Amino acid sequence: MTVDDVARTVAFSSAREWDAGRSAGSLVVAWQHPTSRLISAVGLLQHGDESGYTFRYLQRAAAVPDFQPFLSFPELGRAYRSDTLFPLFSQRIMSPRRPDFSQFLRQLDLDENATPWEQLARSEGRSSGDTVQVFPVPVVAPDGSASCRFLVHGVRHVGEGRLPELAMGAPLTLRPDPGNPVNPSAQLICSDEGEPLGYVPDLLLEHVDALSRSGRPMKLTVEHVNGVEAPPHLRLLVRLDGHGPAGYQPMSGPAWAVATT
Repeated sequence: MTVDDVARTVAFSSAREWDAGRSAGSLVVAWQHPTSRLISAVGLLQHGDESGYTFRYLQRAAAVPDFQPFLSFPELGRAYRSDTLFPLFSQRIMSPRRPDFSQFLRQLDLDENATPWEQLARSEGRSSGDTVQVFPVPVVAPDGSASCRFLVHGVRHVGEGRLPELAMGAPLTLRPDPGNPVNPSAQLICSDEGEPLGYVPDLLLEHVDALSRSGRPMKLTVEHVNGVEAPPHLRLLVRLDGHGPAGYQPMSGPAWAVATT
């Protein structure tokens, strides 16, 4: 069973499932190696309208160097279920009681009605010094079109000073970075003038490659820019639009199979 197979069992029949950047009920859980900084997909977190929450490890998690099962999910082959969001992930959602909660939603470019699940998906559940993050499984519509929003990674190290010059809707470009010491498959996100701004998240590289191989136009644009008051990982939100090859489903196939006992 793959990520795509499991995702199809989640009942999301509303039109919101196809809205760019909205959660489709499945988040890939990733772990970042504390030394190499390489990000690896290790699990799948799902949320259904009626079925609560489910966490499963991916089969590939067992081969990730130095990765150990999370304390709250000690068995690699077990499916964990809960009516409420597991603490490992709920602690990554800001409490609405905090005085800066509305500001946080604005930084994520979400409205006041955004659900905790949508906040988790958009923010990637990232926190300073942490090794865990989540990423929404991109959704491809029945006509093959695909659209997603994501936060640009590595802004602090690459292009933070150039962000104030960006306008909403401004076109962006991609540039391979084969000399990247962490991931030779890395893709730089650059301004229309070619100035580096940051990186495509590692977990999205496979999706970007699939869209580029479709032979149809792919468009990357600025969606939202935050000021220096925002954490570096929230500074730049972009939108990727394109089409997948015939029959394409993101994060599917044997490499994305979930572990079972």
